[in-house]
Amino acid sequence: MNNKVLFASRILVGNELTPILNGCIVIVDGKIEKITTQENFLNENTNADYEKIDLGDCTVMPGMIDCHNHLSLDARLHGHLDMMNICSEAELTVMAIKSMKDDLMSGVTTARCLGDRNYIDVCLKKQVEKGNVIGPNLLVCGIGMRSIHGHGYVGLPHSGVEEVRRTARENMAQGVDLLKIFITAGAPPMNGGWVPYFMTYEEMKTVVDEGKQLNLNTSAHCVGGEGLKIGVKAGVEIFEHVYCATDDELELIQKNDRWIDLTSGIFLDPSREQFCPESFVKNVHKNRELVFNTLQKVVKNGMKFSLGTDAYHTFLYREVEYANQLGASVVDSIKGVTVNAAIMCGIQNKTGSIAENLAADIIAVKGNPLENVSCLSQVTFVMKDGKVYKM
Repeated sequence: MNNKVLFASRILVGNELTPILNGCIVIVDGKIEKITTQENFLNENTNADYEKIDLGDCTVMPGMIDCHNHLSLDARLHGHLDMMNICSEAELTVMAIKSMKDDLMSGVTTARCLGDRNYIDVCLKKQVEKGNVIGPNLLVCGIGMRSIHGHGYVGLPHSGVEEVRRTARENMAQGVDLLKIFITAGAPPMNGGWVPYFMTYEEMKTVVDEGKQLNLNTSAHCVGGEGLKIGVKAGVEIFEHVYCATDDELELIQKNDRWIDLTSGIFLDPSREQFCPESFVKNVHKNRELVFNTLQKVVKNGMKFSLGTDAYHTFLYREVEYANQLGASVVDSIKGVTVNAAIMCGIQNKTGSIAENLAADIIAVKGNPLENVSCLSQVTFVMKDGKVYKM
């Protein structure tokens, strides 16, 4: 049956996540047709042919969007940073299929994928659309572009304008949704000071300009420093991480109306440390306070931000918790994985909120996340495009 109606004690509706008590969502052909109260629906549709799903005492809200995902990189595994280089394509694909299902069951109905080998992300996006693989709807970047001497576990090495131009075009020929470059190293320098960067202005601008021809954004791995400034000048639309960006660099991003995609848990979540090399853990401990203070400025200064796990599959709710701890309001923290995440991804006309004519990407959680964002860890119901995957 394509037509469904959801009943719940609380539904977070629209761009402001406004609660409707004893609410009702009417779903037709995978899209939200109407939002009303249970009483109004029952009075108006006494003989309507709908599959009724009563979710009871819970909060229904938009499905979450993980804005920084890697399908075949799984930060829940020991040695995960090396697996991208030593595992076969078949092994990486199997890991990706598992992580996708895990993410969907945790309430992630859309994942923005920022680099996988051999176009695994592009392939799996098509398979999800065909219904052959269970997972979130995917936004994919294909092959990430890094410099020969630069950082990027999930990127491939390039040198010069024509090499990045070719890969950008190959990515677009494969049907990607965005382009990804790696500007800086992965973490702030251990001893502070200069932040190395590895791509030239000309290389960055070439990728940005190629993307613009097909109306695609370019996203950059960038922790801060001179490379960030050059990235802004080159037209990069979205900056990932910004762990050690200075006040001037953050102001430059804000003045130029660019987005920041926060992946706070890499430095703020101690549970990740057991899966990382000792050298990286030392960097995390040394720079945790610096990163907290930097990201706190992002949310307190009203900058445009979204949230992602950077491959810590099923733990997107923790990124919402960290955004709240950094000073974002509860609503703005949740928007970082729903309403504002959709805007950053350019899919706000498809998903990201519970509104008429949008996809029925809907989850339910125990309790009220407007009172306690940790409720997002207790997902009891998942619907994507009107199909129920968890109940």
